[in-house]
Amino acid sequence: MVEEGFRNHDPKMHLGQLSDALLRDCRVIVSIGVHTQGMTIAQGARIFEDRCLQAPSTAKAEAMRVVDDPTDLYYTIGKLEIYKLRADYQNYNGNSYSLQKFHDAFLSQGGIPIKLMRELLMPGDSQRAL
Repeated sequence: MVEEGFRNHDPKMHLGQLSDALLRDCRVIVSIGVHTQGMTIAQGARIFEDRCLQAPSTAKAEAMRVVDDPTDLYYTIGKLEIYKLRADYQNYNGNSYSLQKFHDAFLSQGGIPIKLMRELLMPGDSQRAL
């Protein structure tokens, strides 16, 4: 929405969007650390404080959240996959690309995996999602 001029490109909106993205990125880092590399909750909380600029109480709650829900990182991975799909779709369609056309095509397929979405939106394209 910010890219398309929501609230007349208000920098506060953009900063809010970036702040939310940073928090989700930290969730990915801490989730992978906790579930695959032996990171402790305290170490995860420190990452939320130092890298995501969260208050100590929020940082601890976020670290606990990724312990309880290891799939939380899918939100960020999915967003990145959709951004890549959008860029590839734009290249695939060249001058006939429009954001409206992409959104209509994307949403008309329902909630299918991005890999299948790529095949439907760009027949013959062999690029990977990420």
